[in-house]
Amino acid sequence: MFRKNEQHRQHSFFSGEQLLPAKLRQRLKESWAETFYREVFCRIDEELFAVLYSDKASRPNVPVNVLVGTEILKSGFGWSDEELHEQVCFNLQVRHALGLSDFRAEVCDLRTVYNFRKRVREYAETHGVNLFQKLFEQVTDEQLEAIALKRGWQRMDSTQLLSNLAKMTRLELIVSVVQTVYRQLDERAQARWQERLAPYLDGRPQQVCYRIKADAVETHLETLGETLAELAAELDTKAPESEAAALVQRVLEEQYDVRVDDTVAIRPADTVSADGLQSPHDPDATYRVKGGTAYRGGYVVNLSETCEPENPVQLLTDVQVAPNQTDDAELLARSLEGQADRGISLEKMTVDGGYTGPKAEQTCEQHQVDLRATRMRGGRSVPDRLGWEAYTWEVDQEGRPVRVTCPEGQTADLTPGQADRRYIARFDTARCAKCPLFNKTCRVEPRRAAPTFYVRQRTIEVALQRQQLCPQDAPIRAVIEATIRSLKHPFPASKLPVRGLIRSTMVIYGSALMVNLRRLHRYFTTKQGQQVAETGASAVLSFFSSLLTAIRTCYARWHRLYLPLSPAACSRRVRAVA
Repeated sequence: MFRKNEQHRQHSFFSGEQLLPAKLRQRLKESWAETFYREVFCRIDEELFAVLYSDKASRPNVPVNVLVGTEILKSGFGWSDEELHEQVCFNLQVRHALGLSDFRAEVCDLRTVYNFRKRVREYAETHGVNLFQKLFEQVTDEQLEAIALKRGWQRMDSTQLLSNLAKMTRLELIVSVVQTVYRQLDERAQARWQERLAPYLDGRPQQVCYRIKADAVETHLETLGETLAELAAELDTKAPESEAAALVQRVLEEQYDVRVDDTVAIRPADTVSADGLQSPHDPDATYRVKGGTAYRGGYVVNLSETCEPENPVQLLTDVQVAPNQTDDAELLARSLEGQADRGISLEKMTVDGGYTGPKAEQTCEQHQVDLRATRMRGGRSVPDRLGWEAYTWEVDQEGRPVRVTCPEGQTADLTPGQADRRYIARFDTARCAKCPLFNKTCRVEPRRAAPTFYVRQRTIEVALQRQQLCPQDAPIRAVIEATIRSLKHPFPASKLPVRGLIRSTMVIYGSALMVNLRRLHRYFTTKQGQQVAETGASAVLSFFSSLLTAIRTCYARWHRLYLPLSPAACSRRVRAVA
């Protein structure tokens, strides 16, 4: 049964924090823990997670904001589950951040945390909604509104993160699949297949493959293919909807060719798709080579953050997580659509060349966003020829090219060619003959009728985009690379501590919330930020804290003056004081 947690708002005069000396209490109030409590913990909308609990009258839930807060802290600091539990139990700052200022408050055990994660994952699988994404958007929107940050100009970049998977060879992958499927079979099926699969079940996949000689690898791959084909036929009959059946079928389709005579042949390695299975333990992770680096089994994380010069602090506004084969332009489209649904009016987006292309242009035009790319996707012209961006292009209201002007100032009409979206331009023969660029670097070539060049409409569109590039935005865009490093800092070697798209998304959103939290803390520690952070509630709490300090001081003075005396001596001293 779901119940909101409001107990943290009722501060006890006799909590553990009040027993601290005044200087330590002040340091605690000025630490990141107070900023987390105020800007993250108190903003968590627990109602988002009410769908995970029963409506029937039953035992109340463990506070949702505590469970969510621990997940955010774990992601932001890179703690293991055991380290997280120790921090919550014994770290005063962590307890303050989670509203557990009373040392008598019970702390949930790790089993409760595991069950909560499981519910979030199952809800995402069933309904297609990751509640941690909703949480990030809700908390971030409130933070942006509270500080009145301008959001019209943002910058965007993406990065690669690996899933918590071991690197495997092709044989190790298939052996791992066999072991995983075998464990999912019932006892009778395991008994039938045990003898045939025995050579591949003894030890981890790396240990099994280590015992196989190099010249026998192909033979074992063929044998495993035939075994998987028979296993797939059995599962298709007895358990067609099971995860094991889907896993076997996927491996067969990606790694093998099934011939007409039902025999199975291993595919050449270079024909296996990059989005093929990298591990049976994380079916969502894919393979990608970017910038000359291979990312085997991972995800792409796309970040958007404010970059208005007037803002006193810049915050992450949107995060997308997807298999690493996803194109940057697709992530840009998702971000613009998601932010539009949240009521964020974007005017300009500064990006690098990876976000350019037809899909990005169409999406930005749809949302009326100025795409300010610092570079363009694709190579430039060869050194001995002028780039198409060196020419001046005119288009009509419908976007069709109608006229072109060469670098030397000669203008020619563009007429449609025989092929679709092709154009022809013919220039004056006499003027071209005097041009120092003609027959050298100019695109115009001598023809019998007149100097001519042929051009595609897409080439013209790209040339117009190159003319509109914003290289002056490069320093603005480069700042987001520091944001990416902050996001990835808790994950050594850019490797997540979890597997699966849903679980990885939860961890990344937690880290993103901590990136914003650290920036807000730095902002609030400035004089201007302290004025913004001051609220009526904090003033009232400060008053009661001062009152409690005065009471403690009076009690200590009375204890020192009167308690060691006898009753008669105490009376005499009271009369003397009077």
